Amino acid sequence: MKQILSFLLIFFCLSSCENGFLDLTPESQANVNDFYKNPGDILNGVNAAYASLQSGSLYGGRDFMDMTEYRGDNTFDNDPSANSGLRYNVDRFLAGSDNTIFESVWRRLYLNIYRCNMVLDNISNVTMNATLSKQYQGEVQFIRALSYFHLVQLWGPVPLVLKVQTTEESRLNIRNSVTEVYAAIENDLKLAAANLPKSYAAVDLGRVTSGAAKGLLGKVYLTQKKYNDAIPVLREVINSGDFQLMPTVAEVFDPKKEYNKEILFAVRFSLVNNSESHGLYYSSQIGDFVDPNLRSLYSITDTRKSMLDLRKPIGTQNQTALKFFEEPTNNVVGTDFPVLRYADVLLMYAEALNEVGYQSSGDALTSLNTVRTRAGAIPYTSAELSNQASFREAILLERRMELPLELHRWYDLVRTGKAKDALKTVGINIQDFNLLFPIPNSQVQIYNNPSGFSQNQGY
Repeated sequence: MKQILSFLLIFFCLSSCENGFLDLTPESQANVNDFYKNPGDILNGVNAAYASLQSGSLYGGRDFMDMTEYRGDNTFDNDPSANSGLRYNVDRFLAGSDNTIFESVWRRLYLNIYRCNMVLDNISNVTMNATLSKQYQGEVQFIRALSYFHLVQLWGPVPLVLKVQTTEESRLNIRNSVTEVYAAIENDLKLAAANLPKSYAAVDLGRVTSGAAKGLLGKVYLTQKKYNDAIPVLREVINSGDFQLMPTVAEVFDPKKEYNKEILFAVRFSLVNNSESHGLYYSSQIGDFVDPNLRSLYSITDTRKSMLDLRKPIGTQNQTALKFFEEPTNNVVGTDFPVLRYADVLLMYAEALNEVGYQSSGDALTSLNTVRTRAGAIPYTSAELSNQASFREAILLERRMELPLELHRWYDLVRTGKAKDALKTVGINIQDFNLLFPIPNSQVQIYNNPSGFSQNQGY
């Protein structure tokens, strides 16, 4: 899979019009539409959608981390002087709609969607094997759903664009309701889950599976508090036998064991092609970026604590957490980024079960304790979690300890209504409007439509 992502055709590089509406209509659109002639062309389009996830604006760099992990209480930007405070201001809730990080992430997510739409719009015109056609559609439907899942959580109502648009069509876009966006996400993931295979040959390792689509669908349901919908789909993933916890957390993130049995979906990187590599994640030269409150949560036997220890590569002052550490080659690494893993599924399943109805014992407690005991933590007893509220708090705490630096924390805080309280513990007071980011100012100005494309309240 790493090798098949190594090429990007020129026309995909032209698919971003810097001053256009949502960056969805490239100047080369006519040539792009003419490109899709055979199954190989469709495969190239699918690969380009995967490659877009590798962007430095998303899983290949820092911008997306600023808007998810740094935004919460696990980590903090410790360099207010860098780039005139560009990242520091995001971390401290001081950034306005003109902050270029917001625009970078917005544009890249919509470029993902554009590339997916190109495949979906053209695949019916290509003669090819029906099963393979459904697989390709399922792959890009997953990527489109993932992109919209980030957009709706970060910005709330956003334009819902499910086909390639002309410039004239894109001028009419409005911010669709959160309900409409989630409905489209659910539809994409249901189709993907139905049409994708359970696994692939080694050469295609990293492509989206039906299990990954079901896992993300479960997370989408959980985010909307559709617990009765989340439970069966997450149970399917658990009962499938396709995934399992690795013996230790360290093995999940071992660069020599990437895309192991715990990974439902990860964005793949490689040192074989420099365009598919990246710098160290969470790289810092001026001290610890992990909040001490997080480190203090772990018991002495909990092996996850050491994953937050910082380490410097040979011959450099940069450092990162052991969780994502890999010795660089020519200042870059090929570390994959896990988007969804089995431990997350178990904790989501436990959360959904508890929200439907607390039980002093059963699958919810078993799933929670399965994650804890793998890490060497002492399992909870029914007496310790004697009601729904205490179980709810234990799940959120466990997610914080199991998944730090994996871009889940901000979403977890917003979903559970704990964001304001959590930020207070690190000295930051936020208001309700801070739970969403400002729409990039460039987009608000381009549309110039106060009724259909307004700025988020408070910005």
